[in-house]
Amino acid sequence: MASDLRLDNLPATVHLFVVNRFILLPETTLPLTLTDERYSGLVESLAAREGYLGFILSQDSKEGRRFQEVGCLGRIREMERDAYGLNVVFEGVIRFRVRREVPKAGKDDFPRAEVGYEEFAADLEDGEEDLEGWDLERIKATLIQIGRKATPEGWSSLEAMPPRKILRLMAQTMPFAPAEKQALLETPTFRALLELLFALLAVNFLTTTPDDSQAQVN
Repeated sequence: MASDLRLDNLPATVHLFVVNRFILLPETTLPLTLTDERYSGLVESLAAREGYLGFILSQDSKEGRRFQEVGCLGRIREMERDAYGLNVVFEGVIRFRVRREVPKAGKDDFPRAEVGYEEFAADLEDGEEDLEGWDLERIKATLIQIGRKATPEGWSSLEAMPPRKILRLMAQTMPFAPAEKQALLETPTFRALLELLFALLAVNFLTTTPDDSQAQVN
C-alpha cells in the first residue's frame, strides 16, 4: 500500500467496531450507513480527531473476550448525513493485533484496546511480492466478464481498479463464514490471501453435494 504513514504515527489505543458479518482489509474501502446515534456520534467525534476506528470480528470466548485478536484499522475518508443516517466511507489502512482491552471510562461504552501493528508493517509498503503463477490481469478480466453476464451495467469503476484491489474487495465481501473471513484477514502475504481466497471459493461455491442430482455422471 502506497502510504506516507509510519507505524509510530498510528494510534496505540483505538475504539473497536465489533462486527459479525463483514471485514475490512488494507487497500479496500467500506461504505456504511450508521443509523444508531451512538455509533454515528462516535464516528463524528473520531472524524474531528485522528479519524481512525478499528474493525474487528466478534467471537465467543471462554475468557469473556467479545472479539478476535486481529482486526484492521479503518480511516474515515468520507462522511455525510442524510435522512437515513450517517453515510461513512472507511479506508482499510493496516491490520493490528490486540494487546489488551482497555477498561471502559465514564460514559464511553464502546470497547477500546491497546493494539500493535509491527507484524503487519508490510501493509503500509509497496514492496514487490512473488506472485509467480498468478496472472492478476487475467483473473480481473474473467471476474468482470462473469459479472457482466449477471449484471450488464455498472462495471466501469471496477474496470479502472487495479486487480490487486479487486481481489482484496472480493475477499472482503464474499459471504464466507466468520472463521473463514478471519483466516483471510490474518494471511501474512497477498499471495497467501489469493491462495486461501480461491481455496474457499472452491469449497463454498464450486463443489456439489452427493445429493445434487446435477452431480450424477451417467
